[in-house]
Amino acid sequence: MENNKKPPVVRICSRVSLEYMLRDTRYTSNQYVFGKVGQVAKQYGVKVIAGEGYNSFEAPRSRMQLFVEKLHFAAVPFFEQS
Repeated sequence: MENNKKPPVVRICSRVSLEYMLRDTRYTSNQYVFGKVGQVAKQYGVKVIAGEGYNSFEAPRSRMQLFVEKLHFAAVPFFEQS
């Protein structure tokens, strides 16, 4: 029996530029650099949709979780879009 269900797609929005450098802001991280937002999104297979004054990012939940962790650790505000 095959499982042909697609994983649920999650979409988030943020006012961050794709050229913004993501740096880990945690106290113990020594300011580790994750890379630019656009590069990190591409690394995790996250689709970028440019809006006016913001960017939307969408991907299956498992890949989005990794991307959102990087945004969170870099203290970049974002919200989930329904």
